[in-house]
Amino acid sequence: MAFEEFFAANRRQLDELYQASGASHWSVSIEDFAEAAWKGIAAAAADEPAEIPKLLSGLRSDDLALALGCARGNEKAWDTFCSKFRSILYDAAYAIAHEESQARELADSLLAELYGIDSTSPDRRSRFAYFHGRSSLKTWLRAVIQQRFVDEYRRGSRLVPMPEDPPEVAETKTSVSEEDDRRYAECLGDAVEASLKEVPPDEKLLLGYYYVQELTLKQIGRLTSEHEATISRHLEAIRKKLRKRIEAYLRNVRKLSAFELDRCLDFASRGVIMNMERVLKPK
Repeated sequence: MAFEEFFAANRRQLDELYQASGASHWSVSIEDFAEAAWKGIAAAAADEPAEIPKLLSGLRSDDLALALGCARGNEKAWDTFCSKFRSILYDAAYAIAHEESQARELADSLLAELYGIDSTSPDRRSRFAYFHGRSSLKTWLRAVIQQRFVDEYRRGSRLVPMPEDPPEVAETKTSVSEEDDRRYAECLGDAVEASLKEVPPDEKLLLGYYYVQELTLKQIGRLTSEHEATISRHLEAIRKKLRKRIEAYLRNVRKLSAFELDRCLDFASRGVIMNMERVLKPK
């Protein structure tokens, strides 16, 4: 069954769902709402067309309408989403990362993807386009942030060179002692401080807002007159540059081997706290 057939055959039920969802508040048309609903149930209904009314009745129409509004750049929809789901997103990120700073970065990075590239651009791409209302938005967000965490872990692993030592030698180093931890903390502290000193003043100010003053993306946006999603993208770009500089410092200045670099970065991922205030605090 094509979408046009689906729309015509189920128009009455779709109209009822549309009205109940509040989609019109987010400037979402009945056609767009119906198409998203169709994408959500098309596969399940392919072999059982008679099940379509039941599948439609199971849609989370209010969540679907809100996601569609956000995907289309409706600011009221975005503000509503943030007020209802931002804390849920942060809690889900913390449950996965088990470390406040990493969880915050993970959640804020996903918020930028959910918002999309540019609300005024024709090539806007929002993660919300993949939500079709078959589950609750809360459940979907938890699944998305878990997948993002896995993707970030894999991406980070690919950036670390393979150990140069033979397997039997590397095996003897896998347990990290307190002495190793102290050494890695010292190496990381020096690397972070040296790398931050190379950051331009505007980027250093942004990092200071986020990590030292612990302002939210929305609070930073008020100060810089930028949308929180834009702030999140700036922070993500700065973090990527810093990681490269930190890795280079650990290799070239502290002379860490590939295996030691791997262990050092793993130590960082376990929540080592760097005192960035000394470098980032405005003079």
